[in-house]
Formats: sequence, structure tokens, C-alpha cells
Amino acid sequence: MSKKQKKIFKIIITILAALLIIELIFFAFRYYQNRKNSTFYSISNGIILTDSGYIGAGFSDYRHSKFNDYKDGYNKATIFVNENGKITNEIGLNLGNNSYYNDIIETKDGYIAVGKIEMTKSQTEEKLSEGLIVKYDKNFNIVWRRNVSILDKTELLKVKLDSDNNIIIVGSSVYGDGYVGNHTTGGGILLKYNQKGKRLFKINNGGPYSGTFNDVLLLKDGYVVVGLGKASSGIIIKYSLKGKKVWTNSYGATDKNGITSIIKVKDKFLTTTTKVIDTKDLSEYSAAIVKFDENGKKIDDVKYSSDKITYFSDIIKDNDNNLYACGYTGKLVDGILKGDAIIVKYDKDLYQEEENILKGDNNETYSNMSIKDKKIIAFGYSNSKLDIKALNGKLNGYDYFDISKEYNLDLK
Repeated sequence: MSKKQKKIFKIIITILAALLIIELIFFAFRYYQNRKNSTFYSISNGIILTDSGYIGAGFSDYRHSKFNDYKDGYNKATIFVNENGKITNEIGLNLGNNSYYNDIIETKDGYIAVGKIEMTKSQTEEKLSEGLIVKYDKNFNIVWRRNVSILDKTELLKVKLDSDNNIIIVGSSVYGDGYVGNHTTGGGILLKYNQKGKRLFKINNGGPYSGTFNDVLLLKDGYVVVGLGKASSGIIIKYSLKGKKVWTNSYGATDKNGITSIIKVKDKFLTTTTKVIDTKDLSEYSAAIVKFDENGKKIDDVKYSSDKITYFSDIIKDNDNNLYACGYTGKLVDGILKGDAIIVKYDKDLYQEEENILKGDNNETYSNMSIKDKKIIAFGYSNSKLDIKALNGKLNGYDYFDISKEYNLDLK
């Protein structure tokens, strides 16, 4: 090999080594970014307002916690106590591999939280779960716990108390990916427990591959549930107190969540959902409020859209029966949603009066709302750098933190 060839060879080796170093640095940076972006810390899945703040239910990996040790790659169902704008306690469920709370209610002697749990690593890897019910006393000591196993993927989404102090829960139980069978026990599920944790009944609709109940309204003569049916359409069903189906109806083609929430205004049911604009193109859909009469017949609907994708997650009313719906609006960017939090006001006849959009540089959404002292309190989460304070940390532009914002009844 001549000197010129050796020189060229040395240059090639140097270039290849430099490229390798650059590639290693790039992958290290991507790994660091992914580690940062993997954090999701939620306390606003379920909220109980208190005199000095609120009690929230959700989950955390404790990366930013002052009360629990960081669990790399795993989330724990957690109850958070907020007093005067600060988290003063975190009560984690140190059980299983992954766990989440979706809702919480207060009882006479404590609290009931519901969600899902992956007891083993194999359940997590196969994306399987069991429903989770935990009864706490007033000091957040566990009184009893129930794991709900119906089909392979069970998750409990909403909990309420009936007039007899029984626990009413809705959720979903379906087959895991690739599972085959003909069970008739899954889909949307409606459960009733007494205060000692004894199951009083189980009702299901749909399944075994799809179906969910997202919310339930308690009536004197039964239960009205809303969710997703078999054919990617929203459903609303009334059951008697003994669990007999009274009537059922559906609403169009929706996204994978179906009808998300329900309230009653006089003798009408008001629900929130999404409406797919083109069933062949699921990258565009609008939010909707749908009104049903007392027999489940659709009376009216009103759609709302401020971008290609708009979604309503919750609906509440004020003393004048004005309606408030919240969620997010945005569009897909390289297959990933970029969205802003929204809250919209309607009058009792479904005419839109006001809207307010919380915009950031990444993502933000509102998941639920409460009314207190003539103020709307919207709860959600964001990974943007916003001018509002996060409930459980400092908004840094990549980690997801919970947020809340107060509005007057005109959304100002």
C-alpha cells in the first residue's frame, strides 16, 4: 500500500469513527429525550373538592414525588391530597406491577377509588389488566380491596353512590389482543357493591372484543349508562334497579370512546361524545352534545369543532341549566396529536354562547370539571410551558403535569 493509499485509508477510518461517535451521541440524546418524555403524572382522573383544596385520584411513577420513591418505568395508583395549592400527601398503592385510578368518591367513613391493576409483569407485557376497587378510611388506610377479573382486559372508569349507600361502578372488560372465544360476560360492565365489598350484581353489554360503559347516571327507578357499543357507535342504555334492560339507543359513528359523560336536565339526558366526519378517514372528527328524552330517543345534537380533531370528555350544568363541555381540539402532526384544552358554554337550548381555548407549545387537555362558588374549575394535564401553575410540579415543556384553571360562568 502506497503512502497516498495509506493516507486515504486513514482519512476514511477517521470519518467513519467520527460518524459512529455522532450516531452514538444522537442515540444517547434520543434515549434521554424519551426518558424525559415518558413521564406521565396524573392526579386529575377523579377529583373531590374540599374546603382547602381537593383530593385527586390518578397514578404516578414518582419521578417528581416528595413522598414516594421513583419507580422506573412503572406507575402506581395514587391518591393525592392538595391543600391551599400544594400537594401535602401522596398515598400510593404498593401492589402489583402497574396500577391506575380513574375515579374517586367520598363516603360517610372514607373513600372509594376505582381503576385497573396489572398484577404481574407478564400482564403488563401482554397489555392485560384487572379491575381495581379500593375502600379507604378517612386517614387513607385500606379497609378492603377487590380485584375484578371478568375477561382479560378489565378496567373500572367511574364510581358513584346510590341512595342506599351502595357502590355503583361502570367500566369495560374485553379480550386481550389475539385472544379468541365466545364469552358473553364482557363489554361494558355495570357493577354494584355494598359498603363491605360484597358484589350485589354484575350487568354487561356487548363484548367480548369491544364495548365499554364510561359513565352512569343514578335515577330513582334505575341506572342510565353511556359508552361504546360493538359497531364503534355511542350507546345509551337504561337498566332497572334489578338490572333489567329498559331501553337502549345509539348515536352515529364515534371515536373509540363512544359517549363519554351524561347529566340530566329536567327530564332530558345530555351527553358528550365525538362524531366521525368520514368513517373512512378517522383523522378528523368533531365533538358533540347529544340530547335524549326520558325514553332514550334522540331529540337534538349540536357539534363543535375548532380544528380537525375535537373531543368532549365531560359535561356539567350551572343553576340556570347552562351547559359546559370540556376536552381538547387539535390535529395530527406526523401521526401524533397536537392539541389544546377547550371549554365551551351552551345555553339550555344548546346554543353556543362562549368558548375558551388554553393554548401551549405542546399538548394540553381538560378531562373533567367542577362548579364551586359560581366558578368553573377545569382539571386536565399538559406538557407545555404555560403561564399557569401545575398542580404537582413545574411545567417544564416535556413532562406531563396536571393543571387546573378557574373560569367565571362566562368563561373569563
